[in-house]
Amino acid sequence: MDGWIFIDKPKNITSFQVIRRLKKILNLKKIGHSGTLDPLATGILAIAIGEATKSIHYFNQNKTYHFNVVFGELKDTDDITGKTMEYTDQIPTKDQINRCLKAFIGEHVQVPPKYSAVKVNGKRAYKLARKKQSFEILPKTVFIKSLECIGSKNRYEYSFMLECSSGTYVRSIARDLGNLLGSLAYVSKLRRVKIGKIEEKDIILLDKFEELVHIGDHFEVMHSIRDVLDDIPAVLIDQELSLKFRNGLSFEYCNKKSENDYLLIETEKKFVGIGKAVEGKIKPVRVFNL
Repeated sequence: MDGWIFIDKPKNITSFQVIRRLKKILNLKKIGHSGTLDPLATGILAIAIGEATKSIHYFNQNKTYHFNVVFGELKDTDDITGKTMEYTDQIPTKDQINRCLKAFIGEHVQVPPKYSAVKVNGKRAYKLARKKQSFEILPKTVFIKSLECIGSKNRYEYSFMLECSSGTYVRSIARDLGNLLGSLAYVSKLRRVKIGKIEEKDIILLDKFEELVHIGDHFEVMHSIRDVLDDIPAVLIDQELSLKFRNGLSFEYCNKKSENDYLLIETEKKFVGIGKAVEGKIKPVRVFNL
């Protein structure tokens, strides 16, 4: 059980609750995830199992979201689950929205929501917010590849499609878009539909995965570490170098293009680990016991 599975997270449960349920289903302790989804959100939750947990840090892919925004109202959580703080009659049109979207494209500075898992002085922001404590969250820079308004449900609610870097808060985008338009806004619906090359066709419902575990067919829906990290360049080595690498030793490698880049290290038969090219050598960064 060393690999990745991509679960279609149900609505109204936390990402950690999904992990906890999978631990029980699989009777395993080494499980982690890449990219937390809010309880409100559904869609692709990337789960690493066994040795794959060592690769979470390197699975840093762009994410695509389909989400709805309601204008004219401010929520303390910046989504539909929160308490209403303020109303406004200023409701933008689709043309006004489209004219503002270009302001978000490229490198974008955003302040995460107060109800988020960001740490403030070592404590989770949402825990401080629940206790009504006063605090400030530092802005962070993210990258927005595309943001498009794709339709409307009514005068107040519009649908959007977003492709962005890991770590982007969709709720912050909705809040900031509302402010930019002289209105107020919150996320009413959120679904992650893509991570890198992983799409909705590659995911499985949590209940369905549990059924597969019971009959022993769950291995069919697992993805290897090598497959998930295939955006990282690979280096093929022989058994002798593989042994050196596993023992923490560097080996000669001449390719200036890969200087300081991460590289997948593999033999003809096995994925060995992740290395880094430094000064003409490949230095071991992560070794996988597969």
